[in-house]
Amino acid sequence: MATNQQRKQHQRQHILQVAQQLFTRDGFKATHIATIAAAADVSQVTLYKYFDSKLILGHQVVLTMVTQGYDDFQVYVDDPDLSYQEIVQKMLLGRQQITDDLHPDFYRFIVDEMQGKHGTDETMVTYQARKHHFWGAVIQRGRQAGMITDRLSDDALMMYLDMFVTYVSSPAGQQMIDVTSDDTHFQAMTEQLDHLFFYGFIGVPPTTKEETAHDN
Repeated sequence: MATNQQRKQHQRQHILQVAQQLFTRDGFKATHIATIAAAADVSQVTLYKYFDSKLILGHQVVLTMVTQGYDDFQVYVDDPDLSYQEIVQKMLLGRQQITDDLHPDFYRFIVDEMQGKHGTDETMVTYQARKHHFWGAVIQRGRQAGMITDRLSDDALMMYLDMFVTYVSSPAGQQMIDVTSDDTHFQAMTEQLDHLFFYGFIGVPPTTKEETAHDN
């Protein structure tokens, strides 16, 4: 039998899951606390016992998305039965599934969270805390598969990762994505950026002398 603490934890997680679904579908601004409470089958009073405001609830949802995203992708990276190409394909597909369903307004909220615009840098700290372990494992699998050339150092690849994330999250990058435009444009841009990111991360070494000479 579940303890009272376990029941509370389960209820909190359920509220987070429902809130994520609604924010993803309808956007952060358009989703009201009353709607979340009703969908989670709890009273607003109960919801506020766990989350003091919609902003705090949104913050916790994004934190959960960051940690869950790392957890889900780490399973692929740690699976010895998957080739490196399959790992990249699964991560790319996973990212596309998220962005295909992601309301542009909630995307903007996530970016603001990453930039600390809501009064805390906890989201970025959480992302950074697992970045080196996760991407280090990705790089290692890529090197083992011969898909990442030794000419690209780990430091250079990490810098590429940081530059990509920083620019996409910047005002200039956001203007290019233009989250205020129609959903089709937003989804097309995020899909293309995901493709560029993952395949740009792979530095495939030349396979022929001709290609080597051309590179030189």
